[in-house]
Amino acid sequence: MFGLGAAPAVDFLPPPEAREWIARTLATTRPHMGPDARGAMPSAEATPVVRDMDGLFDLVCAAQSEIGQADVEFSLVEVPEEGPPVPPGFVPLGNPEGQLLHTFHKGGEYILLYAPALFRLPELVLSSVARELGRLGLHRAGVAPSEDPEEVEARAELAAVALGLGVWVANGAYVFENSCCGGGCGLDLSSIRAGLSMPEACFALALDAHHRDMSRRAVGKHLAPTQLAAFKSSYKHLRKHPVPLTQAAASPT
Repeated sequence: MFGLGAAPAVDFLPPPEAREWIARTLATTRPHMGPDARGAMPSAEATPVVRDMDGLFDLVCAAQSEIGQADVEFSLVEVPEEGPPVPPGFVPLGNPEGQLLHTFHKGGEYILLYAPALFRLPELVLSSVARELGRLGLHRAGVAPSEDPEEVEARAELAAVALGLGVWVANGAYVFENSCCGGGCGLDLSSIRAGLSMPEACFALALDAHHRDMSRRAVGKHLAPTQLAAFKSSYKHLRKHPVPLTQAAASPT
C-alpha cells in the first residue's frame, strides 16, 4: 500500500556514453551491410531447434538467404579433440576465445568452427550465428577491425543488428549476461563471451526498429520477457529522444 515495500523499478536503459557509441557504430556499420538487410528475424520458438551440424548448416544458409549473403560459401568444422582446430593458414576474424562458434578466414575461404556444446541452448545457436554473420558482413565489406579488442565482438553483434538479426542477438545476450540458462543445460556459461550487454543489445534493437519504422509490438513479440522489458524501455526512450542514424554517424567520436 502506498508503494511501501515495492521493488524498485529496473532501469534497463544503457548509460548515455554507451547509447552514443551504439548509435554511432550502428550508423556507420549499416551502409556496409547492403540493401538486402531486413527486419526482425523469427524468435527461437519459430525456428527449428538445431541439434547437430546439419541443422546448423541449414540455419546459417537460411539466414544468409534473407540478408544478402547467399553467395557466401563456408565450411563447418567441429572443434577436434586433438590437433590444430582449423587447416593451416586460416586465421580467426576477431578473438575466438570464449566462443562456441567462430569464423576463420584464408584468402576467399571461410570456416565456421563450432563446439558441440553450442547445441545445448537455442539462444546460444541463434545469437552465435547472428554474430558470425555480422562478422562475415564486416569482413566482406572490407571494414577494418577496431583497434580496441573489447569492441571487436560488440561491432560484430551490431553488424548483425544492422542485418536484421537483432532479435537473436538480444535474446542471447540475456543468457550470456546472467551466465544462466535457467537450469539443466550443463554448460558453464560464465566462460562464454558476448560483446554487448543485454540492455545494450536491446537498445541497439530498438534503435534499429525505429530506423526501419517497425512497431514495438512487431519486434517485441519475438523477445523473451526480460529482453522485452529492456526493449520497451529503450523504444520508449527513443520515441521521446529520437536518434537519426545519419545524424549519429556524423557526430564526433
